[in-house]
Amino acid sequence: MKRTVLFKSLILIKTNPSSVADSPQTVESTHDSTSSGIASNSDVVAYPATTMSTFKGDNHCLKGDSYAINGDHCCSDRQSQDSGTKTASWASSPNPKASTPTPLSVQQYQLGQSHRLSPASPLAYKSPATPVPNSGLRSDLRLHRQAQMEMLRTKMHYMDLQDTAKASRGMSSKGKHPYTRPSPFELLTDDIVLRVFSNLPTDHLCRCARVCRRWYHLVWDPTLWTSIVINNSAIDVDRALKYLTRRLSYNTPKVCVILERVNLNGCEQLTDKGLHTVAKRCPELRYLEVQGCTKLTNVGVFEAVSYCVNLEHLDVTGCTEITCIRLMSGLVTEGAGAHLQLIYLRYLDMTDCVGLQDAGLSLIAAHCMQLQFLFLRRCVRITDQGIQHVANNCYCLRELSISDCKGVTDLGLRELSKLGENLRYLSVAKCDKVSDQGVKYIAKYCSKLRYLNVRGCEAVSDHSLEYLACHCPRLRSLDIGKCDVTDEGLQILAQYCPQLRKLSLKSCEAVTDKGVVLVAYHCRGLQQLNIQDCHLSPEAYRTIKKYCRRCLIEHTNPGFC
Repeated sequence: MKRTVLFKSLILIKTNPSSVADSPQTVESTHDSTSSGIASNSDVVAYPATTMSTFKGDNHCLKGDSYAINGDHCCSDRQSQDSGTKTASWASSPNPKASTPTPLSVQQYQLGQSHRLSPASPLAYKSPATPVPNSGLRSDLRLHRQAQMEMLRTKMHYMDLQDTAKASRGMSSKGKHPYTRPSPFELLTDDIVLRVFSNLPTDHLCRCARVCRRWYHLVWDPTLWTSIVINNSAIDVDRALKYLTRRLSYNTPKVCVILERVNLNGCEQLTDKGLHTVAKRCPELRYLEVQGCTKLTNVGVFEAVSYCVNLEHLDVTGCTEITCIRLMSGLVTEGAGAHLQLIYLRYLDMTDCVGLQDAGLSLIAAHCMQLQFLFLRRCVRITDQGIQHVANNCYCLRELSISDCKGVTDLGLRELSKLGENLRYLSVAKCDKVSDQGVKYIAKYCSKLRYLNVRGCEAVSDHSLEYLACHCPRLRSLDIGKCDVTDEGLQILAQYCPQLRKLSLKSCEAVTDKGVVLVAYHCRGLQQLNIQDCHLSPEAYRTIKKYCRRCLIEHTNPGFC
């Protein structure tokens, strides 16, 4: 406020220096009209000029100077009174403006505008009818104004220095609010900000919407909401999904057509109600992951696969209450064609769904005939009968994992051999009922097999390696950990499968330096080798590093370096 008053005063003096002494309409007192001394209205005479100069600014700066000028005026007035009726020499000035008579009403108006004097001034008690000369004070007034302007400039410069010091300390000029410098983030364009926001998960994106108005509008850009990722188990996921899907429904009420991917892994509070919201409002959904959502049941999954007709990827790992996947019973009429009852899933992961049995697996195979990736790890209730339904219906199956399914035997592998060359990945780890006979079926009919995991199948021996070497020359990864294999089987495998990239021999006690060195010699492109708990010497380790320089060796021998 002080800065504004000083600046206005400086402009007033600089732009119109003569108005203080020559224009009675622009001269004002620093006090209100209620406190100013007004001269008597009797015998009013108006003069075109007066030497009374009042300044709108700090009173303490100009008070003494004003008194000095007014004191001079008072002396002149006393001399005029002492002379009696004798008129001063300057009163008979030939100036036509000074000699022209003025009406009484105009005189009173001018008196009210230009003779509002402060009570502290000696002229407040002097009749305005007495003229005051102005010819001898023009130069003094000019010097006085220059001194005032210089003083104002000095004060404004001092206040600028104070503001600069406060800003450097992080305070505003008033000292109430912290001084905030503009963020460099404001210099980025909207496209760059959107690209940064695209790497944030959903919960962080929602927090960014609270930063400022610009971020709020950018956060809700449709390009950022093709996927929803919520992995926080502490929030109310059902309510969050309801709000997000409603907020993302732009021009299509109650339908969110831009959302294609929903990841709710680890949201233990998710129920069928939240999945119902996703199914109803996201018809274009393609990927759905709900790992570890133990409160979900078949009802929620049935709605998801029934209303999201474009769903391709479904991951229900750890959802122990889910026992089957099919369409809702009331959605398709009884006489509808078989193609209307299909679910066009390509990827299904039901790992650790301990409630899944052969009956549920048969329904999955019947409704999801387009499956290409199926993972049933640790589904302990599955037997060869369920595997048979999968082999008979899912002809496009490329990857299958039934590790830790204790009920699967060589008969199940014989059924899987019907998949033929489409099968590229097979894991039967820890299926202790699988033997060389089952591996023989797979190796003979699935010649394009790339990955095979028979870890923990102790009935698998060198005969299985011979079958694989003869029928699967494109094998890239093999896990025969804790199997009954020897150096002879490794020698045949290395000679006929030179493109091998990953090999696990963990806990193969019959393997020695000879077999491992032969593998390293023939498979120069080996990238990963697991020889943990194998009885090998440091010399074998150095030989492997010599032939396979890029190979990552996993071992438990502290002598290897």
